[in-house]
Amino acid sequence: MRMTPAVKVILIVNIVFYVLTYWITPLFPLDGHSDWFLNFNALHPIGTGRFALHQYITYMFMHGGWWHLFFNMWSLMIFGNAVEQQVSTKRFVYYYLLCGVGSALINQLCTLMGIIYPAQLVGASGAIYGVMAAAAFFFPNAKLFIIPIPFPIKLKYLVGFYTLVEMFLGITSVDGVAHFAHLGGILVGIVILFLWRAQEKKRSRGDMGNYWTTSTGYNTHYDKEEGWWDKVKKFFVGKRQPKMRVTNVRETNYEDHAYNERKRQESDEIDKILDKIRKNGYQNLSDIEKATLFNASKRMRGEE
Repeated sequence: MRMTPAVKVILIVNIVFYVLTYWITPLFPLDGHSDWFLNFNALHPIGTGRFALHQYITYMFMHGGWWHLFFNMWSLMIFGNAVEQQVSTKRFVYYYLLCGVGSALINQLCTLMGIIYPAQLVGASGAIYGVMAAAAFFFPNAKLFIIPIPFPIKLKYLVGFYTLVEMFLGITSVDGVAHFAHLGGILVGIVILFLWRAQEKKRSRGDMGNYWTTSTGYNTHYDKEEGWWDKVKKFFVGKRQPKMRVTNVRETNYEDHAYNERKRQESDEIDKILDKIRKNGYQNLSDIEKATLFNASKRMRGEE
């Protein structure tokens, strides 16, 4: 599985923290405590004397064991790669951290309200649930196989089911799992996603195209604002020049006309493939479409 930049870095940092927590720092006890690194970075309830602000960030890189780490990182790779490709690496990092911090705050709020018992919080689950919510937001109809269910499930139904399960377990169980932190990650993620969409709608000024645009533009009077999706298309097919009126019309060479027509057909084909990725995800492309996209990318890199 090919990982996107932010997902790869997050994965590495989590593994490093795990090695430090269970393999390295226990060899160097501090004040007689071999778990000092875990206690320093886990998020402790407010008022316990161990709470510190840095724990809102560090707790999401700590884990309670190997399987805790494995399932969180596996989920990150499944959902995070697609989300990062959709929103950009910079936005994905912001989103991931905000979901993690927000889930911790909601978990602490529930503790202060007496809904759950005070306990230290570790794990990336809150941020991961936020990433799952984003994946369902962008790719609601993408299908996944979940063991032991023998048929594929649409992502929007899967995330909805997980949300209901976390709500039920958060109210009824005392299994030591931070279910309200998971719900907090989903809630914060949904709020961020809708704020982003509202922001992009406002920025687009009534444009009916893709809402997920950036603030950079072509800096020309005849082009609309260039978004991230336009940049992706331009990478594969090049920037299309707008039609302009000229006063001196020259006879078009036949070879040039045939070449331009072939390039136009290739450009339209790439546009259709990219639109299919945006709607259904890369994994739903046929082998022929993947090969076409790869060859177009290779040609563009060669021209540059």
